[in-house]
Amino acid sequence: MKFITVSELRLRATQIVKEVERTREEVVVTKNGKPKVMIRFIDDTAFEFKKGGAGEAEKS
Repeated sequence: MKFITVSELRLRATQIVKEVERTREEVVVTKNGKPKVMIRFIDDTAFEFKKGGAGEAEKS
C-alpha cells in the first residue's frame, strides 16, 4: 500500500491512476498527515448490473 499527500495527488492524478491500473496497488491519500481516502483498482465487472438487480428499472 502506497501513501501520498493531497498535494501530490493534485499534481500527478493521471499518472497515479495509471500506476494503480498497472500495479493494482492501493493508494491512500493523506491530508494533514492523516489518511482520508483510498484509491484502488476495480475491474469492468464491478458496475455491471444483473437483470432484475439494483439499478434496473422495473417493467410494468
